[in-house]
Amino acid sequence: MEILKKAFGMYETNCYIVKSEYGDFIIDPGEGSSCWVLENIENPLAILNTHGHFDHIWCNAALKEKLDIPLLCPKEDAFMLKSDCFNLGLDPKAPDIEVENNEIFYFNKDGLLDSVSNDANFIKVEFMFFPGHTPGCSMIKIGNFIFSGDFIFKRSIGRSDFPYSSSELMKNSIEKFGKIDYDMPLYPGHGESTTIKAEQKNIHYYLHMI
Repeated sequence: MEILKKAFGMYETNCYIVKSEYGDFIIDPGEGSSCWVLENIENPLAILNTHGHFDHIWCNAALKEKLDIPLLCPKEDAFMLKSDCFNLGLDPKAPDIEVENNEIFYFNKDGLLDSVSNDANFIKVEFMFFPGHTPGCSMIKIGNFIFSGDFIFKRSIGRSDFPYSSSELMKNSIEKFGKIDYDMPLYPGHGESTTIKAEQKNIHYYLHMI
């Protein structure tokens, strides 16, 4: 797989394009990202949101209109897509699929599959539920890569003092993250990439930040 990344907007929110042998996934298309996305995709399969904050979903509506592919967002954050709840001028766009906690999806070159068999060719997209920064905040695992949104950054974590955030849920999520028993690259919503094991070394510090 190939991962393309570019930061957009005043918060320099990372938008990712994941290019697989089956097609391309768009992750967190922030403000001003539409043209870059359209110039760099070949066979778009889905738009995936790690969570519902405006700087991660700003171009959902524009890309959905252009590409007519499914838009997936964690169920608990869907309300942020359905209305401009922060009054920032966002063009609302309800998700096609409100993702349940830790739900897994399968895609092939023709799009989202209803079911898969053992001999089917597909790529798996897994939403990993880590609420706190937002009610539905999730990491998205595709192949051997995880897109951590605003949950985990390189040497930092997402804030839990925003509207709809929860420090208690964030603490629980950080403790859960510390128990992951494998390593994998992490691509966050802001800043540079890191790994699970690198950030697990900071769990004690992160818990005191909350």
